[in-house]
Amino acid sequence: MKAKFIRIFRTSSSERFLLHDNSDEELGMIDLHFLADNTVVGNLFLVAEKVDNEAGIRELLEQVDEQLVPAASFKDANLSFTVTQGELVGTFSSESEE
Repeated sequence: MKAKFIRIFRTSSSERFLLHDNSDEELGMIDLHFLADNTVVGNLFLVAEKVDNEAGIRELLEQVDEQLVPAASFKDANLSFTVTQGELVGTFSSESEE
């Protein structure tokens, strides 16, 4: 499964992307943190049942490695991820009251 990455923010040391599938449904979200020692630590949050096997998760992580993190790699042992899977409840933000 190929994911589309939509960057929603970037700071000097981190980025966050939404992950969508080919039908534009949300697969999850990924946070990347670029550390001072040139390692990259990521958190992958998957919507339950969208990617339900280890092979699919590994495929997504390899795509992230190739497309989003060219300076680090699993081969070089300077890239690691924590993967969490759960239910998408919603997006909440402050709203102006009228």
